[in-house]
Amino acid sequence: MEVQQPNIPADNQILFFRRDRECYRFLSNFYPAPVLIDGETWPTVEHYYLAQKSDHPEYRDQIRAAASPGHAKRLGADPSLPKKRSAQSWFRRNAAAMRPDWQEVKLEVMRTAVAAKFLQNPELAQRLRDTGTAQLVEDSANDAYWGSGKTKDGLNWLGRILMEVRSRL
Repeated sequence: MEVQQPNIPADNQILFFRRDRECYRFLSNFYPAPVLIDGETWPTVEHYYLAQKSDHPEYRDQIRAAASPGHAKRLGADPSLPKKRSAQSWFRRNAAAMRPDWQEVKLEVMRTAVAAKFLQNPELAQRLRDTGTAQLVEDSANDAYWGSGKTKDGLNWLGRILMEVRSRL
């Protein structure tokens, strides 16, 4: 079944976390599109990304088996976050540390995962290409690194990576 691509918003921005979520949710890392990377299949980009925080086999198995990307995110929460945000963290429960170079490698991990999602799922690749020259923005008020943040001037790394992948397609 072919998905009809909606019109690009008049401001030439696709705000795929909130405003334009209904039409463009496929851009989310939570979208159910399996990725095969290094011989391992992950249910979503989010599952793969979070699994890379540690090479501990039990941790990686729990992330892969997480029933949803949201559950995987809670399992992979940084234990240094307030307990409210890291209560379900595998790292907190196991008194384990995330890989020490995580802050240095997380951007490349995300690039690898997002590229795999669109290279391995041709229908999603076409939908990404169909976004044309629109600016892709994760309009999340809660994340100024991957998204636009509360003040709308965040780094928007997820949107930038999506546009990089789109230009390679």
